[in-house]
Formats: sequence, C-alpha cells, structure tokens
Amino acid sequence: MSSEISEKVKLIDLLKKNFKLLLSLLILLFVIISILLWFDHSNKSKREKISEDFIQAKILLENQQNIKAHNVLKNIIEKKDNIYSPLSLFLIIEKNLETDKITITNYFDKILDIGSIEKEDLNLLRLKKAIFISENSKEKDMLELLNPIINSDSVWKIQSIKFLGDYYFSLKQFNKAKQYYLILISDNDIGLDKNEIKRKLNIIGDE
Repeated sequence: MSSEISEKVKLIDLLKKNFKLLLSLLILLFVIISILLWFDHSNKSKREKISEDFIQAKILLENQQNIKAHNVLKNIIEKKDNIYSPLSLFLIIEKNLETDKITITNYFDKILDIGSIEKEDLNLLRLKKAIFISENSKEKDMLELLNPIINSDSVWKIQSIKFLGDYYFSLKQFNKAKQYYLILISDNDIGLDKNEIKRKLNIIGDE
C-alpha cells in the first residue's frame, strides 16, 4: 500500500516538474491541428470559388459574352488549380477566345508548372501543347514534349506516336514519319484507323 502511494507521489511530482513542458506540447499540438484544419477549409473554399467561376465562364459563353468569359478563364489559369486551370485553357482554345499563340503557349507553360497535376492529365497537356505549337516550333521542342509520353505506358502514347508521324509527314520528312507509322502498324491493339496509316505509308513508298 505504501509503495503504491509512493509511486503516485512520484508521478504527481514528475507531472508538476514537467507541467510547463506538457502544456507547451499541448498548445503546440492544438496550434498545428488548427492550422491544418484552416488550410483544409481554405483549400476547399478556394476550389469551390474556382468551380463557381468556371461555371460562370461557361454561362457567359452561352450568352455570347466572350470577352468577360475570357477574363474569368484567364484568372482561373493564373490560380494554377490542377483541375480547373487546364479545363479553362482547353475552353479558351476550343472557343478561340485568344488569338495570340505566344499567350496560349505561356498559358500551357504555367499549367505544366503545376506540381499537383495527375500524371495522365499532364501527358495530355504535353500532347495538346505539342499539337498547338507544331506549326511554328522546332523538332527539338516537339520531341522534348512527346518523348516522355512515347517512352512510357501512358494512355496517350499511341496518339503521341501518330501525331509525330503526321508531323514529320507534313514536313515531307518521310523516313522519320515512316518510323512512327511502322510502330503503329505493328501494334495489334492501337484503336486507330490503320487504313489511313497504310495509305500514308504507300505515299511514302512512292516518293
């Protein structure tokens, strides 16, 4: 009995001696939890606001208020949201709201710089950027964008290979185009119309 009392006394003394330390740790824990909850709430509020802005832009487009819609979509891109920023860019391109290609390219670069974009969404952005800049860009720029997709198991791999084949075909660089077309022909499950590819290979063969 006396030993139990002694242990309790020791425990109480230990708590008294470390009371300030324990209190500081509890306060610190409370502050950390509060900050995490605030960030979570803040992020949800921001995402909800961006979502509302995107819907507003679509309504503005339906009402033929393209300039206002464009400004809303530009603001969403600037916020670098991993979902709505890419969607805003695609909508700008689809509706031809921005005619300056350098500006569009800058939009692509801002979005590609977002670290939280899902891998396949990022690959789709790279492919779309390659398609967009293909008329005025160097071969090196195209390959830098598309080689990471082609050398992976991405769902956009086949589309990237075909696009590069078509890109070289349009430049009359037929040997390079042929390399990519032959990859597609040898794949039994590409989900593409092989007749078009065979037709282009026949044209290359006649050159």
